[in-house]
Amino acid sequence: MSLSIDPKQFAQSVLYANPSDPLSTADEKAIEGLELYLTAYRLAEKYERLSTSHNTQETSEILQMLKDNEDNNM
Repeated sequence: MSLSIDPKQFAQSVLYANPSDPLSTADEKAIEGLELYLTAYRLAEKYERLSTSHNTQETSEILQMLKDNEDNNM
């Protein structure tokens, strides 16, 4: 059974867990934080969409689908 992830809470948790480089300027920190927040938010949204459209799939299968999708977009 898959998990339910709130995109906003997930993105905030990712930011808190990944502090910026102390030597970065304020602008660099803001850009890094925004990029990280938006990436985490979009990933959580994709996970939610996949988990609701594939109710029988395990979390590990959904995560693999996300990884495969990301690899195909490179």
